[in-house]
Amino acid sequence: MEGSESEAIFDSLNLNPQLFLNEIFNRLDDLVDGAFHCFHQEASTGLKIEGTDRADELKKGVVYLQNRIHSALDRPLTMWEKYCLRHCFAVPLGFTLPANNESTGEVAMDVDVTDDTELDLQLNSLRKRLVLVGKESAELNRELRMLERQSSLSNQCSRSLDEAVQLCGQYFDLDMFEVIMTNCIEHHSVLAGS
Repeated sequence: MEGSESEAIFDSLNLNPQLFLNEIFNRLDDLVDGAFHCFHQEASTGLKIEGTDRADELKKGVVYLQNRIHSALDRPLTMWEKYCLRHCFAVPLGFTLPANNESTGEVAMDVDVTDDTELDLQLNSLRKRLVLVGKESAELNRELRMLERQSSLSNQCSRSLDEAVQLCGQYFDLDMFEVIMTNCIEHHSVLAGS
């Protein structure tokens, strides 16, 4: 945004988006720092370690956590700042400020008032579709959870069968099976012959 047409327009209105974003970041830093200060006080009081070596260790730990939080916030906030400057505070191409009306001291504005009924109808239609899609999404999520549960149960049954087959394999003697089968066949032959 620096040196851009948007910056010139904001400057002419005595506005500075970068100062606004900096103020947000400063307040966020103050909020995080205040929260950790309060946390340190509560932990120190709760652990009853004021004036001991453990108090220094607690302070180091709290500072470490505070720094980790700040570093974790830095990247997304930097991306958010860039997004705001490129999109939220960008003035559309061809935008010009209205000329001042010197006689009344007001800004003259050429406002094209149109009938918004069609736009309202479209918005209402989109809202209804959004509600329907939300309901469908909730239903699909329920079905997905049910299928995941069924899949989990199926996997458990499959594992149980595999374990049973392994156990049978450990205790099943193939030679003994052949002897039983031979005896059955002989016994069947004897019965069939009589």
